[in-house]
Amino acid sequence: MPRCAVKISLDWLGELVSWDDSTEELAAKLTAAGLNVEGIEDFRLSFPGVVVAKVLEREQHPNADRLSLCRVDAGTGEPVQVVCGAPNVRAGLTVLFATVGSVLPGNFKIKKSKIRGVESFGMICSATELELGADGSGIMELDTDLAPGTPADELYGHHDTVLDIEVTPNRPDWLSHIGVAREVAAIYGTKVNTPRAWGSQQTGESLGVKVRIEDYEECPRYSAFGARGVEVGPSPDWMQNRLRAIGSRPINNVVDITNYVMFETGQPMHAFDQSKLSGGTITIRTVEQGTKVITLDNQERELDAGTLAVCDEKGPVALAGVMGMANSEVDAGTKDILLESAFFNASLVRKASRDLGLISESSYRFERGGDWEMVIKAAHRALYLLQEHAGAHIVTDWADRFDPDRSEPAGIPLRIWQVNRVLGTQIATDEAAEILQSLGLKVQPMGNPQASNANAVNIMVKVPSFRRDLFQEIDLIEEIARIYGYGNMAGGGGFIGQGAGQRNSKDVFLSRVRAWFSACGYNELVTSSFMGEGDLPKLNLPEDDVRRSSLAVMNPNHGGDIRLRTHLLPSLVDVARRNLNSGAAAPLRAFQANRVYWPAGAKAADPRHEDEKMLPEEPLFLQFGIAGHTGRGLDDMPQDLLEIKGAVEALARNLLLDLKLEARDCEPWLMPGQQWLITDGEGRPVGSAGRVHPQVLEAFAMDEALTVAEINLDKVDLEPKTVRYEPFARFPAVKRDLSLLVPHGTGFAEIEAVVRESGGPHLVEVDLFDIYRGRGVPEDRGAYGIRLKFRSAKGSLKGKTVDYAINQIVEALSSRLKIDHR
Repeated sequence: MPRCAVKISLDWLGELVSWDDSTEELAAKLTAAGLNVEGIEDFRLSFPGVVVAKVLEREQHPNADRLSLCRVDAGTGEPVQVVCGAPNVRAGLTVLFATVGSVLPGNFKIKKSKIRGVESFGMICSATELELGADGSGIMELDTDLAPGTPADELYGHHDTVLDIEVTPNRPDWLSHIGVAREVAAIYGTKVNTPRAWGSQQTGESLGVKVRIEDYEECPRYSAFGARGVEVGPSPDWMQNRLRAIGSRPINNVVDITNYVMFETGQPMHAFDQSKLSGGTITIRTVEQGTKVITLDNQERELDAGTLAVCDEKGPVALAGVMGMANSEVDAGTKDILLESAFFNASLVRKASRDLGLISESSYRFERGGDWEMVIKAAHRALYLLQEHAGAHIVTDWADRFDPDRSEPAGIPLRIWQVNRVLGTQIATDEAAEILQSLGLKVQPMGNPQASNANAVNIMVKVPSFRRDLFQEIDLIEEIARIYGYGNMAGGGGFIGQGAGQRNSKDVFLSRVRAWFSACGYNELVTSSFMGEGDLPKLNLPEDDVRRSSLAVMNPNHGGDIRLRTHLLPSLVDVARRNLNSGAAAPLRAFQANRVYWPAGAKAADPRHEDEKMLPEEPLFLQFGIAGHTGRGLDDMPQDLLEIKGAVEALARNLLLDLKLEARDCEPWLMPGQQWLITDGEGRPVGSAGRVHPQVLEAFAMDEALTVAEINLDKVDLEPKTVRYEPFARFPAVKRDLSLLVPHGTGFAEIEAVVRESGGPHLVEVDLFDIYRGRGVPEDRGAYGIRLKFRSAKGSLKGKTVDYAINQIVEALSSRLKIDHR
């Protein structure tokens, strides 16, 4: 999925919780509470023109061995002739018949046609053609008591309203109907109805399988349940309709039940055909490099070492948290099921899903974290549905293996004084406790509930397993604010913050930067805050450089790199290399405005543990670069080098930044003699620009040239500047060209500075238009062509005034820079 999102059926949600608002009001209140409702979809399962029909006669098609010629009664009074290719069609069947003019799913229009020389007036439908099931091997066979002509909508039509909700990555509990129902109950002050679960018709049989977990870090919990005597077939219509409404295709009752419970509870599950499992032990372990498997999508895949799998004695039978294998798939002949409900390591599931390019509804949820306690609850719900809709007998014996050393999270103390200080409210302790309880948190009163001071703890809150995002008091205050309603908070009190809709100067500046770079043909990069272990040595930074040391995240909620970046260059090189290697047109221009993290930061005011005593410094850098540019410019200089310098100057000019470029070696990762130090108006270093050293590019396996500029925005004055209006010039300008013999090593920036200083008040522009080295020019010099523009606001300039200014410029260049005028 491109984003973290979930579809919520209101028909389904209404079974779990009640509310007394319109759909639009419900969506607005959910959005205000943090569940961003991005859309409201009117879902209709409808089959206009499809009716019940009886097959009156069936004959062999005169011109085709595998076709039948049928006459059906569709309730019109006259039999209808139709050609059918289904092997199970026969006289006496009651079927669904698509009349001429009807439109089936996929925009398939039914027309009068001639098939192998015989006219056909419609189509007898299979379940797949109507998207009512996965069985396309034959036509649907209906109850013989149904009257011909009955609209299919009366049998299978369904109407629902679906909310499309964007879910933040730290709230995997919202990826379920129960999770959203819990929020609705908290908002409207109602209760969540608990779905019925397993609790009867037990057989007393042994499960017949033992469970072994090799490493509890990889799989903290795994449970297995047995269901005997299962009858695989279609799931009930109400279940199919709810699954269709949220975009899930019904398969059969067993698969649909596991999917239904996942969408209801958020807990993914998997059903194995137990007769296909080898041996008596299920082991959760990592596999060896090159292990080959065939997944349920019938794709052969080769697994990397460290991929977590569920294995029987012969090998993997499921990719843990991602997808099952074909060797243990439930099919029409399955009778005994082993039901898996587990809690897998999110990082390992994410890594396997990414490495294999295999994203499933299961992996989508597991990689965002799971709910330890829902493992058993969801399984019991699935077992109940298997009893009701698959004729299963549930085995009394079941396996539940979990980490014996797992500790319960400590309670979080809450001070009502702090709640009201932060929110600017007068919320009572009882009201705060009620809000937290409505969200499923367990609340224990402490001391005097009415006490309100900085040291009085009023409530101790125990965080449930589905809320792994709550760690400290401020998290609880945010929960109270969400449900209490931001609109109900007064403007006074202790609340301190920016006014609604206000943006600070840095945000305004970044918006202008993005617009400006986009207009200049640059692409914005959004890169990870992490970098590889081996990236820093490649930059050739000196030992005492603060960027040489990096911080590592102790408990990363992702797979891969764990070190926080200290420099933006590795991410820019990585993106440029991958795009150019993939065929992107060169030159590639890109920019990013992202933070880096330097260990030498400030002391934490209130550290929670030893590792937080020193906070990292987090400067915001603007970096932009040009990759793969091979052209040459003035004085045979690389064109990308001239362009990156010009981009810095244009950026400063257009965004009113006081920046200057000084030709000077300042960074070890840039080429000597091809870099500039960027300073502010007072000469303080704020960045650098130049061509990346070939050795650095080689270390990053990049073949193309790369020029880069980067500016530490925390050191630049980004406050909006007052722009003064200047009227258009009333008098013409006077232009003069100078040809200069410039010693090697003298840059144009030095020339421009002397020219502007000595050129007088009427000099308005200084441009370099040519550089020549060769015949007729001394070997130690270059011929520079510069164009000067003079103008007065009071009148037309006289020639002698301009001549005087030119003489002053020539004398200054000669005396200060040893430049001769040709």
